[in-house]
Amino acid sequence: MPMARNEERKRLAEVHTTDLNEGKLNEDFVTWLKTKGPTWLLIIVAFIVAYLVMIRWQQQEARARDEAWMELMTTTQPASLEDVARRHAGVDAVADLARLNAADSLLLDVQRGRTISDDGQETTALDDETRAAHLSQAQRLYSEVIADDDGLKARTLATVSALNGLAAVLESQGDITGAIDAYKRAEQRAADWIPALAQQAAARAATATALTEDVAFATAPPPPPLPAGLPAGPLPPLPTPDQPTLQSSPPAATAPTKAPPPPSEHPTSEPDTP
Repeated sequence: MPMARNEERKRLAEVHTTDLNEGKLNEDFVTWLKTKGPTWLLIIVAFIVAYLVMIRWQQQEARARDEAWMELMTTTQPASLEDVARRHAGVDAVADLARLNAADSLLLDVQRGRTISDDGQETTALDDETRAAHLSQAQRLYSEVIADDDGLKARTLATVSALNGLAAVLESQGDITGAIDAYKRAEQRAADWIPALAQQAAARAATATALTEDVAFATAPPPPPLPAGLPAGPLPPLPTPDQPTLQSSPPAATAPTKAPPPPSEHPTSEPDTP
């Protein structure tokens, strides 16, 4: 019996100690909630709000990117393409592509000699003033793309395309020296990243160099010598031969037709047959 009582007392002491520890933990937790709980709660709420804002911003950015590319693909007029470039200047490469498309469209109109409506049904011939305005506007757009070049690989294709387009505009304006310089700049820009474009630019520069050389045309051969006995200078006109006068011949006489004999007054009777 004493052993059982000792064990029971020991167990009760352990339970009492456990209750005291749990009570102390509860008191410590309540104290922590009162002192530091609101601060941590605000931190957690702020983190959740920041996460939701980030998700919202990413969704808006994706929608803006989709809208920019959709406008780029559906716009054809140069003025509208410039508006697309201004509105979506920070979205991927939309601004560069919009300017390049606008400049290429203007240069294509100059090459065709006429502008085409949006539906492709009506054309308008370009006069000298409109042609010069198209070339000037295309040159400005190509120059804007070139000015935004940062020398990185990502912008190599856009910059080389703009330099080639600028060279084509300068060729159309008769500035062959400026066109050759633009081709050489395109060759240098593409040499490290896109060797094929560098070779193409070098070939175009060599072709443009040939345009500065004088072209010798063949001279007309001298006239052959005149035969002996003919006077110098133009020949006198040849006489017109006399043409015989054709007279109409009289009509040929026709023989008179004989009238048939009149019928007999007494018809002949046929002989009787035996």
